[in-house]
Amino acid sequence: MTFDHDAPWGKWKAVGLASWSLRLIDALPPWGLCRKLAFLLRKPVKNGQQTIYDREIWGLKLRLSARGNLTEQRWLTMVDFHDKPEREALAGFLGPHSVFIDVGANAGFYSFWVLSLNHPGLRVLAVEPTPEMLERMRFNLKTNQLEDRIRLFPCAVTAEPCEVFIKEHSGNLGQTGVQTSGSGVKVAGLPLLQLLEQAGVAKVDAMKIDIEGLEVTVLESFFANAPQTLWPRMIIGETVGDGGVALRELLRAKGYKLKQSTRMNGIFIHEIP
Repeated sequence: MTFDHDAPWGKWKAVGLASWSLRLIDALPPWGLCRKLAFLLRKPVKNGQQTIYDREIWGLKLRLSARGNLTEQRWLTMVDFHDKPEREALAGFLGPHSVFIDVGANAGFYSFWVLSLNHPGLRVLAVEPTPEMLERMRFNLKTNQLEDRIRLFPCAVTAEPCEVFIKEHSGNLGQTGVQTSGSGVKVAGLPLLQLLEQAGVAKVDAMKIDIEGLEVTVLESFFANAPQTLWPRMIIGETVGDGGVALRELLRAKGYKLKQSTRMNGIFIHEIP
């Protein structure tokens, strides 16, 4: 079963064992051994015949895939366990008329979380080059009548203007990257500063960036060219694995302090004078 972009929300609600599994997971407190239990309980959803589900999460009506994209799978099956410290940090940091940019939005996990906060005048910018992920975001935005509260940029973020090719990951769409040569879907690559100028924002309160190893290159270019008034006050970025050390060092050199380390990410704060 491929993702259904057309049927009205509600057609793919969980039933039977999958519904029972999700209710049990939702009842678990989000810490300790309960995380391991949630991984076991989600098997009827992860491995069942139904591959897409309609669920109400954060007060939103969402359609999510159980396979082929790890972020969506965890969003669907164990939302209280997925990037909870990061979401709590954003909830405490953002307010009315804040600006949040989601660089490498995937299916919109962070974007929809911020939208669910319902702050008046809050602006969300979401950057995602993969056509399929954009279509999934558009479906969920339309279902929740949120199109006018977000601006989607269907491009990659690069150090300088260019064209890049989508390098789709065969097992996890969330790990899809871009490369400067190859074949397949071609998309524009735009610097972060150019995107912010197009959006007409004068400040950025928080940014999540996950662009499969290109974070340091993109941010070096941004910091070299953008006025400090546009530097995000909070940055959430992956600090484990390849590139994590370089990202921490770059942000530290630019005056960011590591507020918290999570399972995968660092939450960095910059006090702009």
